[in-house]
Amino acid sequence: MKNYAHIISKLFYEPAVITPARHAALCHLLDQRLAGLPAKISMDAPPAAESEADDDAITKIGSTAIIPVHGTLVAHPEDIAMSECGCDMESLGQMIDEAEYDPKIKRMVLDFRTPGGTVTKIPETGRKLLSSRKETIAFTDSECCSGGLWLASQCQRFYATESSRVGSCGVYVMCLDMSRAMENEGVKVNAISAGKYKLLGASWKPLSDDERTKLQERVDKIYGQFKEAVATYREVRDSNFGNGLVFDGEEAAQIGFTDGVVESIEDILEDMV
Repeated sequence: MKNYAHIISKLFYEPAVITPARHAALCHLLDQRLAGLPAKISMDAPPAAESEADDDAITKIGSTAIIPVHGTLVAHPEDIAMSECGCDMESLGQMIDEAEYDPKIKRMVLDFRTPGGTVTKIPETGRKLLSSRKETIAFTDSECCSGGLWLASQCQRFYATESSRVGSCGVYVMCLDMSRAMENEGVKVNAISAGKYKLLGASWKPLSDDERTKLQERVDKIYGQFKEAVATYREVRDSNFGNGLVFDGEEAAQIGFTDGVVESIEDILEDMV
């Protein structure tokens, strides 16, 4: 976790499609690292089953490709340092392409264990799934939230176990306002800039109403894209599905987020034999 400037910009100044709980855990982890302390906890630490060496690799069983989508979603491999464990869209896209162009593969099963992540490259990866010529199936037995839900909704079918967590359809951006703290420390910033919004989100000053409006417009645009993606294959029967709530697997099936409840991924694979 060495590229702190890059990590801070991702956590605080860019729109996110991630659960607030995971975002808070990442911020806590960052605070510990900045203080020079060892990370005592990490909400992104994978369970034992997720820590195997080949966990981030595609698995082919007959004509089915199982593709892992595990950890915080980020755009590029170097962004994974933000969470210590993550799934980058660049590698995920490569696995999708590998399955797409393998003549022996008829379907992809995407195994989701993710709270979501950054917005960058999620719409593009979703469209890659949407345009696939192969059968696409999403599955989760743990967590498929926010950006994960965005991607899973682009699969033709989506199944979850009863105790899994699905949802958190929403978008937000955080901007730090350090102006009061700096004032109390006797620090004053003299910024010279050109461009009305060049300093939008600068931590040494409060957001103006106009700046807040601009950020809200950006969040609203992404939010609209998110809800449109969810509606691609499924009719969600709860008009409030985009309110950011997280549902268990049974509830997710009832409102239409998923196509049904299964006991495990084996139930899906058995149907393909």
